[in-house]
Amino acid sequence: MLRVVLLGIILLSLMACTPDPVLDLVQLEAQARGGDQAAISQFVDLLGSEATDVADRSYTVLIELGEQAAPALIAKVDAADRQQREYVIAALGTLKVVDAIPAISTVLTDTTLKRRYVAAWALGEIGAVEALPALIRALSDDNSEVRRYATRALIKFHKSSVLPLVDYLAQASGEGAAGAVRALGDIADPRALEVLLIHARGAQRAEAFLALGKLRDSRAESALIAGLTDADERVRMNAAMALGPLGGTLAEKPLRKSLEDDVHVVREWSARSLEMITGQPVLYRNSHDEFVRPYTVYH
Repeated sequence: MLRVVLLGIILLSLMACTPDPVLDLVQLEAQARGGDQAAISQFVDLLGSEATDVADRSYTVLIELGEQAAPALIAKVDAADRQQREYVIAALGTLKVVDAIPAISTVLTDTTLKRRYVAAWALGEIGAVEALPALIRALSDDNSEVRRYATRALIKFHKSSVLPLVDYLAQASGEGAAGAVRALGDIADPRALEVLLIHARGAQRAEAFLALGKLRDSRAESALIAGLTDADERVRMNAAMALGPLGGTLAEKPLRKSLEDDVHVVREWSARSLEMITGQPVLYRNSHDEFVRPYTVYH
């Protein structure tokens, strides 16, 4: 009798320690696809599952459900569990849920979250102009990954982000200005020319020169030529790099002078840009004091 009682106690103990019964995901999925919001919410909760296959399958189901999954996902944007939160934000970005922008923007500003750059990525995927203010603010974030993803997101907006970026850059400095300059360079819209020329005379002139090269506007040529004699070797290199795509003949003489620069990468880019401008082979002195042609980087 004692043995039976002890066995019963052991079984009760085991039951108390056993996790919830294994879910019938097939049945749950059928319910979710039928529009059952409780089932959809359960899939959102399963995004935090320690079982990778369960979390991945839940994510796939939610993406396939599309708009009907949006309310349950938005409700969990600020989930305490990192994995669940990131899956939720990624799903909302993939589904391009505009209504999620305010909640995702709040996550982006939460400096206690190390991986909040996921929020910047999602805002870029959603692509609605309502996300622009949060992304532009993120350009000056202390976290370099947040700044990087915010810059990439703004580039995805293309023409829509140009004027907001120009307005921001008019008073920006530091890392924020650098990110805005990079974004405007990749978008390559002529409306950015004036503000980029202003920053070509400031602390972000190295980034500004690269951006001006991408704009390919001849009005930037004199600023780039002046950059060939800058005290900062990175600025000189970027100026030489940008003059090639610009294709101006006025740059030929200054670039030939830069073939004698103390820094070999400046000499190399000067030679490469000269070849683009003149259409003729140009030799430069490499780091081994050998006179060679620059290898081709443009196709």
